[in-house]
Amino acid sequence: MNAPIIAIRGLAFGYGGGTGGSSGAGPRTGVLEALDLELDQGGFLAIVGPSGVGKSSLLRVIAGLSAAAAGSLSVTADPKPGRRPVAMVFQEPRLLPWRRVAANVEFGLEGLVADRAQRHARAQAALTLVGLKGQETKWPHQLSGGQRQRVGLARALAVEPALLLMDEPFSALDTITRQILQDELVRIWQTTGTSILLVTHDLDEAVYLADRVLLLDGKPARVTQDLAIDLPRPRRREAQAFGDNVRAIREAMSAGYQDGDGI
Repeated sequence: MNAPIIAIRGLAFGYGGGTGGSSGAGPRTGVLEALDLELDQGGFLAIVGPSGVGKSSLLRVIAGLSAAAAGSLSVTADPKPGRRPVAMVFQEPRLLPWRRVAANVEFGLEGLVADRAQRHARAQAALTLVGLKGQETKWPHQLSGGQRQRVGLARALAVEPALLLMDEPFSALDTITRQILQDELVRIWQTTGTSILLVTHDLDEAVYLADRVLLLDGKPARVTQDLAIDLPRPRRREAQAFGDNVRAIREAMSAGYQDGDGI
């Protein structure tokens, strides 16, 4: 049996007191505490919870951008040369405006793949995977919001990560574009076998995409619910079972609000 790609035990994170990326001398403000989480190799996990509960902070700790205050965290990734173990897609695509589309995608490969032809080939393959073949020479300002987000996704995929972290990547898009990109993400996940951890505030999105949904709640936050989404793919948003899963998560979140958590 393969080890999980992410294994977290008793993780704590906070700001202040010299912890979690702050050098202040005051008391630490706890964000995450006693948090346990696992993601199997090739799995798709979504994390939901109230605004400000610490979902993005958790991604930053997993990505190595912030330091945990306590607990253990392991990411088991293929050390194969020419790959990065972890890549992250943010809410905003964060493209470099002075680089054309292909050059933006190649940016993550610089320092990773020395051969220019290989960088070009991998960027082309990633752009094809996200449906942007033929857009390589355009500037970011010539693209729609959905296309820019596809470029950001292609840049992450080009480094062939074992683990893809996604921080509300579709929240700024209109409903139709968001649903199209959700379908594209499922296709890419099934094609590449990449493990995905998605943070989202959209419960429908969580149920549509993920195999499991974790609810983060409390102050400091921890995992309060771990819900398996046992629905066949492709999933239908209008199906009763789909709506039942969304309602179950919404009710779990509402219970937390009624108890005073996450407000």
